[in-house]
Amino acid sequence: MRKAIAVFALLAALLGLNAAGVPEYTPLLTVQPSHLEADKAASQSRSISQILYSLGNLYSYLDNNFLYDIDTESMETDLISAMIDSLGDQYSYYITPDNAMTFEENTEGEYIGIGTYLTKMNPAYADPEDPESWMVIIASPFPGGPADRAGLRPRDMISAINGESVASMTATEASDMMKGHIGDDITLTVHRGTAVFDITLQPEIVTTPSTVSGMLTDEIGYIAIYTFSLTTGESVTHDIEKLLSEGAEKLIIDLRNNGGGTVQSALETADLFLSGGEMMETKYKPASGRSESVIYADPEILVPETMPLLLIVNGGTASSSEILTGALKDNGRATVLGSQTFGKGISQEIRPYRGGFVQITTGHFYTPTGNDIHEVGITPDILVEEKEYTDEEMEAFETFMEEDRFTSYIESHPGYTKENIENFADENTESGVPEDLLKILIRNEYLYAMDYDERPVADIWFDPYITAALEAMNESIPSQT
Repeated sequence: MRKAIAVFALLAALLGLNAAGVPEYTPLLTVQPSHLEADKAASQSRSISQILYSLGNLYSYLDNNFLYDIDTESMETDLISAMIDSLGDQYSYYITPDNAMTFEENTEGEYIGIGTYLTKMNPAYADPEDPESWMVIIASPFPGGPADRAGLRPRDMISAINGESVASMTATEASDMMKGHIGDDITLTVHRGTAVFDITLQPEIVTTPSTVSGMLTDEIGYIAIYTFSLTTGESVTHDIEKLLSEGAEKLIIDLRNNGGGTVQSALETADLFLSGGEMMETKYKPASGRSESVIYADPEILVPETMPLLLIVNGGTASSSEILTGALKDNGRATVLGSQTFGKGISQEIRPYRGGFVQITTGHFYTPTGNDIHEVGITPDILVEEKEYTDEEMEAFETFMEEDRFTSYIESHPGYTKENIENFADENTESGVPEDLLKILIRNEYLYAMDYDERPVADIWFDPYITAALEAMNESIPSQT
């Protein structure tokens, strides 16, 4: 009987208390299954106002009866997080006040870290059987930064930072752990395919880029867009004007590993190439009061429509990057080269809330021809398959990275040349590291040793996407710079 009383008291506390916070129950009443089913059905049909009223009563009960002090700030944060998490959407989450400053960090500024863009699903949806649901995923290493030089690649997954599992961390918390101080050791447990290995890096002052541009050849201009910030449209405009003044007759826009950002900047960029036509359509929940939105290009253009345009994409090309890709591809304005894009066809809104931010999914967008790319992606016109490595090759890579074969080689072979890079690969074939990876590793070391302004804008010798893009534009690859 006492057990029945206790069960009923708990149910009463959860489903409704009187205004004084005293549980309303009959001490000698036993709980029948039919009553439980009725209560369950009632709870499912209750309005949000009734649920909030019930929660208010529950808090009143806790405030009056819980033996210890209540941390109301922690309770509020957890309640907000739980409400957003209950939506069941990996892209909707709450950024707490403690993480708000990091979230607002200027993407054009400097910070101390290993130099990566990363993504991570909301830990509330972690599935132990699905590594992508709980590990940190490298979207893109910054060119020349510590992660880039160490050979970290897009789509590498990290399960632990300094031995601590990332499973319960948010993306912001994981990012903070990869910053630290200059000279600190940060050890990452990296998963690449079926291979697992550790890489130890030291944080440095790195700059988060938005775009990089330059001439690849006498005729071809190149722009790499790393993210779509509020100023990316302006940056791309400046880059195009500069390239046109330098004689560019063809353009390549590199969107590899660009995980998105602001939709407006992506549309501003697409509008530079289109004199008309639909760029995207967005549909919203009817209850939001928003009607379907269709965005059209402005008649004024910056780039002549006769100028050849090629987009480079891969599995890290997502969201706003796919909006740009879809707008230019569906309107017949650009050729798309690379591998299947990520497939994120939904958009989110971010609003300040209680010292932090709430991000929720609000729209589902479609390309100009009506394609729903969500969880599908965009198929390039010209496919370039990404290289896969065996477990043995990755084990050899891990061993190789524990040694320092770069410093002495660069000292005895100064100068960033194709010959020096190929020679390094030839000298280290016994390491078991694939030839193409050896070339990339020593290339990164050469580039980092150069002043930033002196570095080539892209690798025209050993980057298979770039070489394929030059071939698609009927451009021969220079043997030397």
